[in-house]
Amino acid sequence: MRKKKILKGILTAMAACMAMSFPLAASASGRWESTTSRDEDNNICIDFEEVQVHLPASWSGKCQMGTSEDGVSFYQTKSRDLWTKELGYPNGGWLFSINFSQTNDFWDNPSYMTLGSGSDGIYYVTFPTDLQAYTEDATALAEFQTMANDVDWITENITITSDGSWIDIYGSEEYIFQQSATAYLSKEDLAGMSADEIQMAINEIYARHHRKFVLQEVQDYFNSKSWYSGTIEAADFDVSVMNTYECANINLMVDYLKNFKSN
Repeated sequence: MRKKKILKGILTAMAACMAMSFPLAASASGRWESTTSRDEDNNICIDFEEVQVHLPASWSGKCQMGTSEDGVSFYQTKSRDLWTKELGYPNGGWLFSINFSQTNDFWDNPSYMTLGSGSDGIYYVTFPTDLQAYTEDATALAEFQTMANDVDWITENITITSDGSWIDIYGSEEYIFQQSATAYLSKEDLAGMSADEIQMAINEIYARHHRKFVLQEVQDYFNSKSWYSGTIEAADFDVSVMNTYECANINLMVDYLKNFKSN
């Protein structure tokens, strides 16, 4: 699911999308070194070490690409230049970013869409929560809105070109359902589980978002997990932090638990 949040920090290098190559800053990881070509529809094809991105031909000359160790971001040039001139530092125009992680630290980001596994980590996309266009310029605003409308198509067509062989450093034994934040579970996944196991799997989704638990035995269970950090009291927990996968999976498990009560 697309959820949105402003990317923090100033990214390092930028290059125009109209060019046929994208030179990166020397400090950027080789992961984000790239080559650029055109497909049969004249769309811009950017090949990174493990990721391939297609940008619409209409973006040529209208966007900039910035890199950091953990990701690459795409901006509308016109809005970014106008905001930078007004504020005196690089800002604005952000459309989306492709990010890389070797942990599950992005689960708390309310603005991510998981792409999949590479050879040594996970790739995911983040999006802005507010309007990044320079609204005082009608031309910049209209162009930004048009480009923003293309982002769904772009992200749906991002390809991970590696073999996807990465294994979570925490290991699947650390989770009941390691994938419950990034994929939909099915009834088949729940088959054979006890009611207590399913309830703990529900709690696991909450635990990923740092929720504490009233029952000491449940709290002790999650305290034993290397990925868990309980900082939010149960009464203060806000379920709106959960993504579409998590909400759907909780609903599935709650419905499944009703079968135990009716039998």
